[in-house]
Amino acid sequence: MKLIAWDFDGTLVDSRPLIEAGMAHALDALGQPRTVMAEWLKYVGLPVEAGIQNTFGPLGLDGETVLKAYRSFGHADHEHMMQPFAGIPELLRELHGRGQRMAVVTSKRRVPLLRQMAQWDWEPLFDIIITPDEVTHGKPHPESLEQLQARTGLSAEDILMVGDTPFDLDMATAAGVPSLAVGHGFYPEAALAACGPRAYAPDTAALRDILLAWSV
Repeated sequence: MKLIAWDFDGTLVDSRPLIEAGMAHALDALGQPRTVMAEWLKYVGLPVEAGIQNTFGPLGLDGETVLKAYRSFGHADHEHMMQPFAGIPELLRELHGRGQRMAVVTSKRRVPLLRQMAQWDWEPLFDIIITPDEVTHGKPHPESLEQLQARTGLSAEDILMVGDTPFDLDMATAAGVPSLAVGHGFYPEAALAACGPRAYAPDTAALRDILLAWSV
């Protein structure tokens, strides 16, 4: 394992409170019942536009209208609602200190991602950051990991994708990249196991044990 490719939301950072607050605001603005939230959460991990289309298209709502309502929440003003999972900042710095190369491969747009990472001074820890702004096809399409290979010169087998959603793991499978599922994010173990990850880490302690054993 020469490079760890990390998902961001639900893997490194507990952003669920912020994501739910933004969607609750949008549902209220659109006059939609809060019960729609459960359907929306099924698509967290995709680019937000795709998640909105999958959730609201069947309800006959225009995606752009929903996206405008969602973004009107003012996420940048509420980023105190998201925090790294316990032990993640220490793990990232430990891996970096050991010379482990790392990247972020996320469905979050670059501008908010960099703003959020700056809260914890994380950007120097990562060699490469790939967001939907750098690709034509978002998760679960393999383009993000294919671009990572092209930019690093590494083979698929040299990269490990760490994520909390089936979209992360399916992207890895499509790219021929091994994956590691984490259980502190948005999806239960059974849903992740069905995607065939190399291993499953229920918490940060288990994640650390696996990554330190696999790091080179």
